[in-house]
Amino acid sequence: MALQTDLPTVQVLGAASTGVRTLCRFDDGAIFAYVDHGHEFIRASDRELWAVERDDSLVSARSGEVLAQRRGRVYFDVETGEPVYYERAG
Repeated sequence: MALQTDLPTVQVLGAASTGVRTLCRFDDGAIFAYVDHGHEFIRASDRELWAVERDDSLVSARSGEVLAQRRGRVYFDVETGEPVYYERAG
């Protein structure tokens, strides 16, 4: 059986080992977004600006809506309080 990979994901995984901050989904551990500098999270699936971190909050780059609140390395949904992402440093 041949191994199938998604090139952007492979590039993000490689970058994670060199110190790029990655944001993983809490439910399955998959890399969702990454920061290569500053506080701007790039969505791994399409490499588009997704959110900006401000005052321990993830803020949508498009709508300005607060998506999640950070406590330590875990980001929690602002409405439910459930963990949705965690940050993994390379």
